[in-house]
Amino acid sequence: MVATPPSARPAGRLEEFLSSRAVLLTALGLAGAAAGLSLAGLLDEGSAAALLALLVPGALALQMVRPALSPSIGPTTRGAAVLIAAATALLASLLALTAVAPGAPLARGEVVRAGDRIELPAGKLEAGSRLRLLVHAPLPAGGTPVVAFRFSGGGAPLSGQVERTVSYSRVGRGSRAAVAHDHNEVWVHGALGAGATGLSLDRIDGPVAGPLQVSVHADWFSPVALVLSSLLVLVAAAIWEIRLGGGHFAVLSGMALAYGLLVAGNATPSAALGTSLGAILLGALGGALAGGLMVMLARLGPWNRDVPRAPPRRRGGTTKA
Repeated sequence: MVATPPSARPAGRLEEFLSSRAVLLTALGLAGAAAGLSLAGLLDEGSAAALLALLVPGALALQMVRPALSPSIGPTTRGAAVLIAAATALLASLLALTAVAPGAPLARGEVVRAGDRIELPAGKLEAGSRLRLLVHAPLPAGGTPVVAFRFSGGGAPLSGQVERTVSYSRVGRGSRAAVAHDHNEVWVHGALGAGATGLSLDRIDGPVAGPLQVSVHADWFSPVALVLSSLLVLVAAAIWEIRLGGGHFAVLSGMALAYGLLVAGNATPSAALGTSLGAILLGALGGALAGGLMVMLARLGPWNRDVPRAPPRRRGGTTKA
C-alpha cells in the first residue's frame, strides 16, 4: 500500500495554506479595503470597524491552528487547540463588536440640565440588569473643555467624562502645529437599580454646545468578566503551546485578545476606525509580550512534566546517549 504524503492529506494541504502568507495578506487586503471605503465615505466608521473586528481575530486564529495540523499531533491535542483558537477569535470579536457596532438601543434620549430624565421601556430591563450608556456630548469650539456627568437610576451612580485634548505634530523644520482630538463620546457601564424606571441626570459640569445624547444598551457581560475570560483563554493557549511544542500559539492568542480589549476599552461607534487600527498595532506588541510571558510561566506548571523534550546535544552536533 502506497503511503499518502503529508501534503496530499486534507490537514497537510490546510497546513501548507496556513503556512503561506495568503491568510494574512488576504486579511490585510480586506482590512485596507474597509478602511479605504470608510475614508471615501462609502462605508460608515462603525461598519468598517466591525469588519476589522471579524477579520483580525479570525486571521490570527487561523494562524494559531497551523501547528496543530502537524501529523505528529494527536487528535485530542489538535481538537483542543482548535477549540482554544475558536474561543480566542470569538471572544476578541465579541469584545470589539460590542463597542463599535452595539446594535439598536433599548432607549434613546437627550438631556440638558440636572433633573432631565430618560425613560426606560417597561419589561426590557429588570432590577440588577446590566446596562451601558453611550453618551455623546457636543463640545464647544476652541480650548480644551472637559465635561463630567453623572446619572442616577443605576445600582450605583453612572459617571463619565468627555474632553478635548491637544497634541503637537512637527511641521517643517523647527515648527509644530497643534492638533485637537475630540473625545466626545464614551461608554458608561453599570446596573439598573431596584424600582428604577428611568435614568436621571444628576449633574453636568463643564461647557457643552448642546444636549447630551444618550443611548441605553443592554450589557450582557461586565468588563471585569470579559477581562477574566480573556486571561483564562490566554492561560489555556499558553499551556497548549507547550503541548504543541511551540508554534507561537499563545503569542497569536494574546495579540487577538489584546486587540479586542483595546477596542472595547477605547472605541465607540463614532470613533471606531482609527481606534481599531491603532489597536492592531498596540495589540500586536502588548499581546505578543503577554503571550510570551504566559508561556514562560506555564512551563513552571505540573502539566509540563510529561511533555517530551528533545535530548541534549553536544557541541559537535551529536546527540548525547
